[in-house]
Amino acid sequence: MSAGFNLEEEALFEKTGGAVLRRLRKTRNPADLLAVLRAAHKEFDRAYAAAPAAARATVACRAGCGTCCHVPVGAQAHEVLLAAEFIQARFSPVDFEALLGRLAAHRAAFAGRSMRERAALKTACALLRDGSCSIYEARPESCRSHHSNNLDGCRSNLETGIDFTNVLIPEIRGRMFAVMLAIDQAVAEAGFDGRAYDFGSALHEALTDSLCAVRWTQRQPAFPENCWEAGEPDEDPDAGVIRAEGFFE
Repeated sequence: MSAGFNLEEEALFEKTGGAVLRRLRKTRNPADLLAVLRAAHKEFDRAYAAAPAAARATVACRAGCGTCCHVPVGAQAHEVLLAAEFIQARFSPVDFEALLGRLAAHRAAFAGRSMRERAALKTACALLRDGSCSIYEARPESCRSHHSNNLDGCRSNLETGIDFTNVLIPEIRGRMFAVMLAIDQAVAEAGFDGRAYDFGSALHEALTDSLCAVRWTQRQPAFPENCWEAGEPDEDPDAGVIRAEGFFE
């Protein structure tokens, strides 16, 4: 896997992806497939706990910040469906309807815009409540993977729209990305939808059309084209699709 991983991260990628792929292939009941991936998300916690203590001590992320919740989030179909499942089980009818309204507004604002244009909107995630994630237990993988060592740097980067300040923590980020890419690649190796979607738009679709989950379990594209994660105008629309390549065999 050529993703700039060191030997330890490469081993984590291989171990995590292989385990997830084996579980997916052994699962006969389609209703249990998402549970396999929900359990796999615990690997993020294990990878974080195994990172050097000195690196973990530099993490500045705190509940109530929400700065990184103002940038577009791309997600695989299974991440969207896990979030939808969590919302349907945990949100009250009033909160659910309010969320649908925010997601509809998000989808309308993002429609037809490039990634750069979407980022320039600095739109708050529809799930951000009082500066914190309202589905933290079921948040997307890219959210689980991001850690900052400088809150002021995050705010400055968001305000200017340019990442002048490097807020990343390599010793943690490499591990998180190894787990994220391993899970997503395993899903693709098992034959499931490997396209990246705009999280907010696809989540709106998932919460308003129950057939999204059915299509995913049948190894079909889960969401329509208007939910795709945007690229730039001259970019191949299939460039970011994860495909089966024989990993973990």
